Amino acid sequence: MEINKLFGIIFMIFSFISCQTKKENSNVILTDFTKELISTYINDVENLNAKNSKDEIIIISVADSLHYYLSVFANNSKEYKFCREDFVRQTSYLGHLIRVFGNENSNFYSVINEIKIQKRCSDNFTEYDPSVWRICFYKDLSFCKMRTYKVIADEDISAIQSLAEKHFGISNVPVENNDIYKVTEVEIAPRFTLGEDSLRHLIYSNFAVKSNNVQGNIPVVVRILIDKNGKATLNGISKSSNDTEIDNEALRVAKIICQYEFISALHRGEKVNAFYPVVFLKSDIEP
Repeated sequence: MEINKLFGIIFMIFSFISCQTKKENSNVILTDFTKELISTYINDVENLNAKNSKDEIIIISVADSLHYYLSVFANNSKEYKFCREDFVRQTSYLGHLIRVFGNENSNFYSVINEIKIQKRCSDNFTEYDPSVWRICFYKDLSFCKMRTYKVIADEDISAIQSLAEKHFGISNVPVENNDIYKVTEVEIAPRFTLGEDSLRHLIYSNFAVKSNNVQGNIPVVVRILIDKNGKATLNGISKSSNDTEIDNEALRVAKIICQYEFISALHRGEKVNAFYPVVFLKSDIEP
């Protein structure tokens, strides 16, 4: 009888601890969309290891003047601590600890109760390259396919799009005509009409300043903007050689290149404005 009482007391203690732990891990409520997004993420073939290992899942909700963004990724680096000052709350879902960062007032979750403010963890420089999905919505909460990415620009986002449109609807907002994309943000980058070999010859044959003191294999990069019609305009130096004469010569050659036509970038079936890096090699500058 005494043993049964002892087991009963132990059971109650562990039950209390379990309830307290559950309570501490459940101070935010995820919307159905966010739950389905997490489920879609961990069941993606690229993220099955995160699913099987029950890795912590990071959710980040931010906004700008035109869009809402929701990012999701698995913290699958055991030594990595996710150091942000905008920690919101945490919960559990499908056996994963879900840590939420960003805005407390969000369309993707709601806060249940207050928790103690956590100190920002010390920076940890362990190399970490998570598989990030970023979903974008316009301010009317319709889906924005142009700014939604599944890791990289040319990955298929159809599953994310179907899920977003199921919960939030299809966008009637026209493509932002003045938006400018980085090369890494478009499915098909801008291209020089005459081909890469012709571009390299154009750079080498026009670069008049020669020097043996250039550093690195790519000493200078000049950024030009290719609009939706394939017209190029000079934007500026994105990587300097730290030599004013060489930098100025690179800008002069880039202006010559801007006189030629380009094939505009394509993204989500639309022609878009995009930056294009004109890369100057060490061999272009050496005598």
